[in-house]
Amino acid sequence: MKIFSLGMDQLTINEMKLAGFTVISQNVMPEPVHAEGHLLMITSEQVSVNALSELSRKFPRSTILYVYLQKGVRGYQAIHMLCESLGICFIPPRSTSSAIIEKLRYIIEEDHEERANLVGFFGSGPGIGCTSVAKLFARRIAAAGLRVILLGMDLYDPGYDRKPAVSLDRLRPRITGKMLHGEDFEGLVRQDGYSYLPGNFDYLSVHDYQEEEIEYLLAEAGANADVVVADFGSIPESAAWYVGMQKSALRMMVTHPRHEYRLQALLELTGHMDLHAQDFQWIINRSNVEEITSPKSLALRFGCEILHELPYYQPLLDSLPLGKKELQHVDDKVHALLVSLGLAAEVRKKGIFQ
Repeated sequence: MKIFSLGMDQLTINEMKLAGFTVISQNVMPEPVHAEGHLLMITSEQVSVNALSELSRKFPRSTILYVYLQKGVRGYQAIHMLCESLGICFIPPRSTSSAIIEKLRYIIEEDHEERANLVGFFGSGPGIGCTSVAKLFARRIAAAGLRVILLGMDLYDPGYDRKPAVSLDRLRPRITGKMLHGEDFEGLVRQDGYSYLPGNFDYLSVHDYQEEEIEYLLAEAGANADVVVADFGSIPESAAWYVGMQKSALRMMVTHPRHEYRLQALLELTGHMDLHAQDFQWIINRSNVEEITSPKSLALRFGCEILHELPYYQPLLDSLPLGKKELQHVDDKVHALLVSLGLAAEVRKKGIFQ
């Protein structure tokens, strides 16, 4: 299947060609007869939303992929719904070239498995404990004997109370220039057996980060560690949050039953990236704080499985003070995580594999 591309940037086109796709760049709309049986990839800068119905009628025998470029967490749900009703595939704003390639593979039904070692942690709201839980898992993965890098990717909160010699914003010039080396990761903060890059202390630069920068950092970290744990925070409107959703091999959602309404909005947003409740591992933090909605009711409400429940601890603790039994429970989950990443072997316990 050929891909007729109109309005896509040359960098993305080059990535698509490197991935093995036959891409034909167009300066004008191709004739329907030429695109018949092929894929037409077009951006919102070339075809307005109002013209989508006419586009669908004009190319009835082509697969249409609409790349919506207007950034923002609001404003494109209705466009996605319109595309669905017209049988047009939709790419949301902030999608990286690799996410677009994965979408193309999904459309063309190509089998492609890419081994990834990124575990992303996302919160359902500020203060839910996303950073603390990410540190807990990083600590226990490191205790299993693996090289672990924890990245503070919440651009709105550095996740670290002290001013370190190295942080995301201080490392950014090297990220932008694509000049990261192994020694940059060796110089990270050593904490509980893992290497830690505190997040962004420069709040004015939050919206200046680009998706390509985040992708580059994640790729370089992945090449220098067995497992990369990333704290992407709870605020969607950042390049890091979007890239984390697209690139993570495992996505951990740290939440609480009182955040039911926030989860509904978040899942509506991730749905535009073809991610749904079952694509997340749910961690209930402060599970011993009584609420009207229980963790079990929350799981039934969204059709998901809860990976782990953590009790409430006093705030401002750098690491959660889990007891021996609680740590063993976490370690069991960590082992399952490592098995899924291909970094640990299955073990037989009481006649069954785990």
